[in-house]
Amino acid sequence: MSFAVQRLRLSDDGPLSYTVVGDDGLPVDAVEDFLAYLSATGASPNTVQGYAYDLRDFFVWLEQVCLDFRRVRLEVLAQFFDWLRRPKPARAAGVFVLPDVGPALENTTLQRKRAALASFYRFHARRDESVPALLGNLLARQPTGTYMPMLVHTQRGGEVEHSPIRIHAHRNPPKTLTGDEVQRLMRACSRRRDQFLIALLDDSGLRISEALGLRHSDLNLRKGEIYIVPRENNPNRARVKGMKGRTVPVSPELFDRYASYMESEYRALDCDFVFVNLFRAPIGSPMTRANVNELVGRLKKWTGIAHFSPHACRHTYATRLLRAKVPIEVVAELLGHASSQTTAEIYSHLSVEDHRRVLLSAGVIKDGKSER
Repeated sequence: MSFAVQRLRLSDDGPLSYTVVGDDGLPVDAVEDFLAYLSATGASPNTVQGYAYDLRDFFVWLEQVCLDFRRVRLEVLAQFFDWLRRPKPARAAGVFVLPDVGPALENTTLQRKRAALASFYRFHARRDESVPALLGNLLARQPTGTYMPMLVHTQRGGEVEHSPIRIHAHRNPPKTLTGDEVQRLMRACSRRRDQFLIALLDDSGLRISEALGLRHSDLNLRKGEIYIVPRENNPNRARVKGMKGRTVPVSPELFDRYASYMESEYRALDCDFVFVNLFRAPIGSPMTRANVNELVGRLKKWTGIAHFSPHACRHTYATRLLRAKVPIEVVAELLGHASSQTTAEIYSHLSVEDHRRVLLSAGVIKDGKSER
């Protein structure tokens, strides 16, 4: 049997979701129940879609090895991750000798698939005692003795995931933009709307989906604040990650750009959304990720800044705050991270760079470039 991911909508105006179907066109019940649970508990359509593809791969493998997911054991599950590392042609049933090639998937992708499986098994273990929580439960943090982990005071919630299958992945330092590069990007914009969008991302650290979901009522000019408001079913599918709202203070200059955009381009258009199509049909509809991707492609071509992306603006904002010694728990709140530990993991490279600068200024180490 083959399996496929199918997009679906429960009603005309309902949220987008996904399921996994077999050759008969019917959903795989175990996957369908789990994905429906994710959607009902507020998971983003992107998360549901990613987990659907991960579980499709899992059920393809289960079919090949003739196993029911309820009967899989940990030592056997390790074989699934070995199977995922194969090139796709070598995943076919009956292939036992592999060509001498590198792994087909990066470890970061394998980590996401492991997270999908762990969540899938935890869900079914709660419903059926015969199903094991195969990749570990969410366990309460219980420090041993007097030892307290670094940043434990900044962590919200009392649970952490422990997995018996470890997959180590190297995290590349996030790409950031210099102040000059941000200015070059804004100068390359022919529209005030696009200039305001880049300035907003640089000055607030918003995710692009959060920016595209902004309403005019979310901008408080008097207080100098932007409200990130979770909303369901935006027509452009923009969504606040984790449906977690927050307030982000911004500079007065950003609202000057907003006013300029309103007066020169938006004018009397009757629309709630801040970022809308103004120069091609459908006029007045909220901008989408596809619209932004087109803009990013043009700006990268015109400026030569190949590493530019909306998320690079977010990384730039966070890096600027951390360099200015803003407490990491405050940075985590402003970014909308689930915990300060997430922030610390993403920007762990900063401490190494900062330490190097201190050692250079103290003369403890020398800059190799100056000796050449």
